[in-house]
Amino acid sequence: MSDSGSDPVLQAAMRLEAAVEKLAMALSASLDRLGAGAETVPRAEVAALAERLDATLGRLRLALAEELRGAPEEEE
Repeated sequence: MSDSGSDPVLQAAMRLEAAVEKLAMALSASLDRLGAGAETVPRAEVAALAERLDATLGRLRLALAEELRGAPEEEE
């Protein structure tokens, strides 16, 4: 059994959880600014961030699928 320090899938999941938490905090701050009448983040930036998050989730799904199939860790 590997510990969290050497398990790349677990590390990726932990980083993803941290990123989602940061996004939630940013959303809360944005809503606070909106309530105060300040300008919000441009839609294009939000769309770009959403695309990056979708791509990251896709890579994580592939990594998890390979891990569950028992794919070799090192491939060229």
